Amino acid sequence: MTKLITNLKLISTRLLADFRIYWWVFLLFAAFYFVIQIFFTASCPVYRIIGLPCAGCGMSRAMRFVLTGQFSRAYFLNPLAFGIVFFGFYCFFYRYIKGKTIPYFVHGIVAIFILLFLFYFIRMYLYFPERVPYVYNYNNTLEDFIPGYRAFVRRILRF
Repeated sequence: MTKLITNLKLISTRLLADFRIYWWVFLLFAAFYFVIQIFFTASCPVYRIIGLPCAGCGMSRAMRFVLTGQFSRAYFLNPLAFGIVFFGFYCFFYRYIKGKTIPYFVHGIVAIFILLFLFYFIRMYLYFPERVPYVYNYNNTLEDFIPGYRAFVRRILRF
């Protein structure tokens, strides 16, 4: 029991040390989230501005579904959420439990970005514009400012 308490104290000390160094990242993320919610009333500015889903479209909801055990719903929105959650646990384990640098961290990040865009192009080809979250937002900002924007996008994407 004392070993468990000692390990928890060690983990919390490491977390606090990282927070002291990277507090500005958390602040920046919170500010970004609130600005997006206030000005765009959506969590994705790309979708709100250009009307097209981005490569990470559905990722926030998919991550929430993975973490709450709703795996089929998560897979429907973005199957890469499983890999990101796994990678997050992998990083947490090495950084905070073992107290070591994360092996293959850069490789993991690069692999996630490659897979993110690969999944994006495949799913856009298969599901756009009929299946959520790969639908066109007719209430996007560029349509308000650029005449013929919707026709241009429809001609390019053939929908």
